[in-house]
Amino acid sequence: MVLKIRYDGEDETETVLLGSREEGSLGDLEVISPNSPLGGALLGAHAGDTREYPLPDGGSMKVTLVSAEPFRAS
Repeated sequence: MVLKIRYDGEDETETVLLGSREEGSLGDLEVISPNSPLGGALLGAHAGDTREYPLPDGGSMKVTLVSAEPFRAS
């Protein structure tokens, strides 16, 4: 899935691919693994949902899913 996300406290959005590195090699998006803390937090999210995930330093970050679309290799 191609996700448009916004991190807490940021105005701009980021577009990422939630999937595998193999899928990512077919496009030019940053790939987020579903097994990563960020990817796991976004699994099952709907547009408008805000999720929190752990950071390596022991803190946490909030991210909001702005939109999600199926991935189409270019």
